[in-house]
Amino acid sequence: MNAVALGKGIWIASVLMVLVILAGGCAGVAPVEKMAKLDSQIASARQAEAIVYAPLELRFAEDKYKSAQAAVKDEKYERANRLIDEALLDAKLAEEKALSAQAQKEAQKLRESVESLRSELMRIQKQSR
Repeated sequence: MNAVALGKGIWIASVLMVLVILAGGCAGVAPVEKMAKLDSQIASARQAEAIVYAPLELRFAEDKYKSAQAAVKDEKYERANRLIDEALLDAKLAEEKALSAQAQKEAQKLRESVESLRSELMRIQKQSR
């Protein structure tokens, strides 16, 4: 019975050791794909004119991008991954705020056009009476 318990304990310890090694191996890989995705997201935010409509959020994303690059250079991949995740959220927020602000601006222009047409129609109706 003791041998069985000892064998079971060794097996569990071995499994745990493999998991620790695998987890450590994941942390040791540079987040190249995530950096590329972040670069693309920041470019999308800039294209949506986030510099005009969401400059703070865009700046946060760009600052975290630079910090993530530095972390990758220092081989601090866990920190780099965290910064990239945060920067992706900031860049997406900047893009969405910019798109929302542009949509609101366009909606306001449409309301003004409708009001102008309504006023013109009322003026024409008064003249025809």
